[in-house]
Amino acid sequence: MVALDIWYDQTPKDDEGNVVIRVNTAAELDELIDRIIAETADNVAPPMIQVALSGVKRSPALEVGLGKEKGFIGYTSRTEGGWTVGDGDPDALVDYIYMGNHSEVPASAEVPISTVRRGLHEFLVAGTRPSVVESDALS
Repeated sequence: MVALDIWYDQTPKDDEGNVVIRVNTAAELDELIDRIIAETADNVAPPMIQVALSGVKRSPALEVGLGKEKGFIGYTSRTEGGWTVGDGDPDALVDYIYMGNHSEVPASAEVPISTVRRGLHEFLVAGTRPSVVESDALS
């Protein structure tokens, strides 16, 4: 298992002003996902988080949308990238909010939130592209 650094909001998490949230266990990850979904339930658009391996330079990274029922994962590493693939319209865009900034993703990237959660757990265990993300090899 690896440790994850997660960026969710701009609220400092320590006396030095760091905004990263460190997650070391599956229980901590589930608690954070549940908290984020609960805190943003009434927002105009669901939140996005960014996730990287703690202490790893040039870490693979995830962009993750956390809606009440649906979300997405985008994966980027030095050698590949990819997205979750759902049944939404590939020409339609869905709104998400990352640290107060508006973002859009293709509706076709949205999958059930249980799939997003599973992908995050896989990343916590292995630190590699989650199986729920289809590769679009960058090489």
